[in-house]
Amino acid sequence: MSLDEKKDAKNLLGFKDSVNSEAFNDNNRNFSISVNPIIKKDEEEDEENETHSDIEVNVTTYKIKLVFLGDSNVGKTSIIHRFCENKFEENGLVSTISVAFKNKFLKIDSFTQVNMNIWDTAGQEKFRSMTRSYLRDSHGVFLVFDLSQKKSFDSLNFWLEEINNSDINKQYVKMLIGNKSDFKQKEVDKETAKKFAEENNMKYLEVSAKDGINIESMFEMMGIECVKILEKENKGENDKSNHSRIKNKEEKEEVFKNNSVLSAKEFNKDIKKIKEHSCC
Repeated sequence: MSLDEKKDAKNLLGFKDSVNSEAFNDNNRNFSISVNPIIKKDEEEDEENETHSDIEVNVTTYKIKLVFLGDSNVGKTSIIHRFCENKFEENGLVSTISVAFKNKFLKIDSFTQVNMNIWDTAGQEKFRSMTRSYLRDSHGVFLVFDLSQKKSFDSLNFWLEEINNSDINKQYVKMLIGNKSDFKQKEVDKETAKKFAEENNMKYLEVSAKDGINIESMFEMMGIECVKILEKENKGENDKSNHSRIKNKEEKEEVFKNNSVLSAKEFNKDIKKIKEHSCC
């Protein structure tokens, strides 16, 4: 068989050189052609993707409690509804009576997510006496006002006082939110709101529940800041635990050391007594 014939035979089989062999006979002479199935590039990529998909990534989940405060009709419920359901009710939502709850998971990065327990409080004056109890053990607070209603902005000092007089966590995050940024006519300008936020150690963000502007961002910012605090607290607890273990270990070593010395003294006394009572 000629070389061209050999090549044609290999091409017909759809194989390329490898360790397996197929025999061909030409005039009583044996020729051995090594062949192997051609692997398509797409199949190789699929196998590689399957391999990567099998890798497990440990994700840490932090559970945080978030509370919304602000006057009635500033859009607290609409913001939460937009974030959790990605919807906005043009005709408006029913005003919250006392308090309402929502829950949503939010991914911070490849290794961290937060389980957000969101408390939507009523802004009506008759429910304000219960605000402090809702703030207990909270990790974050959203102070919301209406950019088109200056009265809601003037009420922020009252809500800050409620926070300061509550049993909220010692380390917590608070954010100032100016809702209804889609309104053309505003009664509170950005510089005024930003200055108030800085004076009260808050970050400020203008959002629109109607258009969905900055809704996701405000929760992401809150989640990131809360996680920072929780990680710091966890590190502090681990350091205390390690310090306690080291201290206990040192105490145990000291006790063992003292007991070893006492045992040696007693052993020497016993040897001395044996020698004194020995006959030889």
